[in-house]
Amino acid sequence: MTGLPKPPPLAAEGKPAGGAANGLAAPPPRPPVRPRQEPRDEAGFFLACGIGKPHVARAARAARINGTTIERELIAAGLLEPRLYYGWMARQLGLDYLDHIAPGEVVRIPRMDVLLRRNGLLRLSRPGRQVTVIVPEARHLAAHKARFAAHPGLRKAMAVAAPATIRAAVWQAGAEDRVRRITFELDQDRRDASARTVMTSAQGFLLAASLATGLAAFVLWPHTTLTGLHVALTLTFASAVGLRLAALAAFLFARQPPPPPAAVADGVQLPVYTLLIALRHEAAMVPALVRRIAALDWPKSLLDVKYVCEAEDEATIAALLAQNLGPECEIVRIPRFGPRTKPKALQYALQGARGELVAVYDAEDKPAPGQLLEAWAAFARGDARLGCLQAPLAIANLRAHWLAGLFALEYSGLFRVLIPFLARTGMPIPLGGTSNHFRRAVLEQVGGWDPHNVTEDADLGMRLYAHGYRTGALRSATVEMAPVSHRVWVRQRSRWLKGWAQTWLVAMRHPLRSFRALGPRGFAVFQVLIAGMLVSALAHPAMFAFLALTFGWLAASAAPALPLLSRVLMWADFAAIGGSYLAFLALGWTSFTRLERTRLKKRWMLLTPVYWLMMSFSGWRALYQLATDAHLWEKTPHHPDG
Repeated sequence: MTGLPKPPPLAAEGKPAGGAANGLAAPPPRPPVRPRQEPRDEAGFFLACGIGKPHVARAARAARINGTTIERELIAAGLLEPRLYYGWMARQLGLDYLDHIAPGEVVRIPRMDVLLRRNGLLRLSRPGRQVTVIVPEARHLAAHKARFAAHPGLRKAMAVAAPATIRAAVWQAGAEDRVRRITFELDQDRRDASARTVMTSAQGFLLAASLATGLAAFVLWPHTTLTGLHVALTLTFASAVGLRLAALAAFLFARQPPPPPAAVADGVQLPVYTLLIALRHEAAMVPALVRRIAALDWPKSLLDVKYVCEAEDEATIAALLAQNLGPECEIVRIPRFGPRTKPKALQYALQGARGELVAVYDAEDKPAPGQLLEAWAAFARGDARLGCLQAPLAIANLRAHWLAGLFALEYSGLFRVLIPFLARTGMPIPLGGTSNHFRRAVLEQVGGWDPHNVTEDADLGMRLYAHGYRTGALRSATVEMAPVSHRVWVRQRSRWLKGWAQTWLVAMRHPLRSFRALGPRGFAVFQVLIAGMLVSALAHPAMFAFLALTFGWLAASAAPALPLLSRVLMWADFAAIGGSYLAFLALGWTSFTRLERTRLKKRWMLLTPVYWLMMSFSGWRALYQLATDAHLWEKTPHHPDG
């Protein structure tokens, strides 16, 4: 394809490298030609090289719209293959071309990671000489030629490489230092915000003292102690139900504003968008994932897609390499060190994020094509305090298993009702684990992800709020799959509950400080959302036990009537448990689409008590893991067929 001077055509075998963008398409193969004279501008350069005039014109228009260069648009469209193109540029300048850079040759300097985000000079130490690697641009080629003609000795100390080659060398050369730094950075710089320490000595003392006091009280005043515990648990359930009923009322009766348009107005320039996709043992998911990411409506020249893998995960990396990824895509390999968690992977990849905006996706995700545009438009309309946006998650396989069906109800209530309600009322939001969109500057300001917190989303949502930022809710959904195995569901839910416990313990190291940072309403909502969910899960069997004891007392007692307090608590228990189930079902069912309602098998809703008891089992399992293996990440396996 293409008509740049020798050597071979600059796009392999006449096909675009990585697909077209902005309406650009690969021209038919033609013999390469040599420019007759130095062109005066970038467009003239590519026309003189034999690139078809329509393709250059479309690339020039895209460059004006996107604030890029014609060169960058042609590469993004697959009309120029970077390796061949930069090799040709090196020959034009009389410089060596480096197709690979050994990490041991890289001269490591402070702030070297800036080269992961923008093109710059990379210095190499080679036997007998120092070499500076550059990435020349077509629009500056004439100036480069003039410089080397005036100083021919410079050619011995200079070389050319493609941007991806330089980034790969920098990733590898700084890998060990980088992974150590990001693993401990939050703990060292903001120790009170890190979950590396599970429980402080003061918290341990308070826990031991509370348990001892509770045990002593039970021995001395068993009835009074149980009654007090009973009241506390009932109030916990009631507060959680009350918050959800308020969200449901707002969903049903508040006027929902129409979704704002997400079209790009003339003269408005889009920013670079970084997508971070953490993968671990996901080789089977890669082909569909790559297609779904490629379907997102965003200029390829303004995309920075990072597939983040463990360095030893050879199967997933091989599957990615087999996809012929476009130049906007990059495979980031994480060295094995420290906790093997998703937040560590995200924090590592964040060091090379080039985008002003950052989004997180998972292996099984199918985001709506317009989601990036909607998020960008929301950030553009919002003030500087809008630091994050959460897209709703919808379950595709809700008909596959009763667990998936109830999971779909739970997600619908959470992402379509509760989170939008919290966003509208300016409350803290525990983020979902995927489809989060951030302003990168805000994300970095608050410390990014905590590598030691296994529910990084909830932790980060609360930290954003504590720093004065708010989270908004998007309309365009990401479709994903729910677990259909009891074992997988329990492992996933245990990880979530363990992470929420970590998040609560971190915030409660200094309760007064957290109260001031979150404010009275925010602090109360935090307790209901995080502590309330934990206590509700752990205490669910206890509520059944209290009811059983009450009925047992009734059956064994000669007196026909219960004391007033016992009657009140009995009805409160019915209301708490029944209200929990009804709120769970009502939030999900009312926010379901018509199609989802037809697909869900209604009889599965009768299994809601079983679902909650499984949640309780997961909670106790999480508590055990918190004490024995707090930073273990139990990965949820994914399958292409769901």
